[in-house]
Amino acid sequence: MSIGIWQIIELAIVIGVFLGSGYLGIYIFKQNPQFKKYLTTKNVIIISLAYIVAVSFITGKIFAYGFELYTPYIITIINSLFRNKFKFKKTFDDKFYPFFMGLLGFAFISTTLSAIF
Repeated sequence: MSIGIWQIIELAIVIGVFLGSGYLGIYIFKQNPQFKKYLTTKNVIIISLAYIVAVSFITGKIFAYGFELYTPYIITIINSLFRNKFKFKKTFDDKFYPFFMGLLGFAFISTTLSAIF
């Protein structure tokens, strides 16, 4: 089985959309500094759990065991490691949570739209 040019183009588009939505989250939080006080670890955990429950109700499937659940977390950690040149102490910097919230928002919208249509 070989990988064609269209699969490579599709993969590049998907990665670009994921990274774009994450950096859109960083941009939105930078433009609205009053959101920063609500962006704590506790609030992010609550929002993540609400995301799991909301998507499970909307799709009608048990979402907590799927790969779609872990994708925003994995992409955010990988992006943070690349952005900080693989320094593990700087993984959870000030851009980690805004990137994660942008990616989580995109994941919620895309999962909801795929369940509806």
